[in-house]
Amino acid sequence: MSTTTPENALAVLAREVAKILNVESVETNVGIGELGIDSLNIVELIVFCEQLYGSIDPEALNITQYTTLEQLDEQLRSNQAA
Repeated sequence: MSTTTPENALAVLAREVAKILNVESVETNVGIGELGIDSLNIVELIVFCEQLYGSIDPEALNITQYTTLEQLDEQLRSNQAA
């Protein structure tokens, strides 16, 4: 299980997405499609999320091009609590 606290998991997630996209930073309230995440990046993002949030079921996630990092963080944290 990850040692990242819920308070800073979103910041860590945003830094990783920025790294994946090779940009300085990303907005956490913008859809991932608008950020530039594509289908190949999604796989990389899910692998990172498993490291950050612990074991997850990718099939249980509701990720679309409009999903924001804030919404993804909320889904992953609620899955941890379940």
